[in-house]
Parts: sequence; C-alpha cells; structure tokens
Amino acid sequence: MSLYGRDANGNDAYIRGTGTGTVSDGYLTAHDVLTDELKFSSSTISASADVITAVAGKKLRVMSLVVSASAACTLKFQTDATTDVSGTFYLPANGTISVSNPLGLFETDSGEKLNIIQTGTADVGVSISYREV
Repeated sequence: MSLYGRDANGNDAYIRGTGTGTVSDGYLTAHDVLTDELKFSSSTISASADVITAVAGKKLRVMSLVVSASAACTLKFQTDATTDVSGTFYLPANGTISVSNPLGLFETDSGEKLNIIQTGTADVGVSISYREV
C-alpha cells in the first residue's frame, strides 16, 4: 500500500504501508525513503558462483555490499551469468571492499539471478543487501 500525504515535518511525501489493519497484523507505515523490503544475502565462495537466486518478474537491485578475500583475486558481478553489471573489483590478499548507495549500486535484468565471476584462487566472503524491484 502506498499513500500520498505529509511526513512528520509537513513535507509532501509518499507513505509506504504494510499490514491488513487487523489486531494481529496492524498497519505499519514508513516514509518512502525507508524500506521494509530490504533483503540480505551472505555467501562464502572459492570460485565463480550465484549469490542471489532469480525472482520471476523482479530485478535484484544491490544497495550495499561487503566483499573480503583471503588471497589476491578479481571479482565482477553479472546478471544471469551473461552481462556484467559492475566493473572489476581488484582485491589484495586479506583485502576488503565495502560500498553502498541508497539509490542502488547496480541491478540485474528482470527475472535474472545475480552471480559473481571470480578470477584467482581465494576464499571470498560476500554480504549483500538488496531489494526486489
């Protein structure tokens, strides 16, 4: 549910809401800049792998990610193992990357999975926050 109204400061805003309005599932509202739809995925990989499963009719928009590697390697993210959606990340041994953007970093095509292409031998930890859009 989405309502148009005013936020607590009196500014025009879209107000997002969830719930059915019953005693056991009351309405929960939040300003449109907040999300109740943020999801998380964590993986440890040692070779190229899928990190988020495809959702029919939805794009997977990555909002933030943290990646660490035990040895020097390169990584890039792809949609459906065919199209690059990020540049190449170069990680040194025991290196970490942490990036975020409230509007999103990149996204898959509709109905496609998100995967990582890894070059080099390393154990890589990946934590991602994302939205289905």
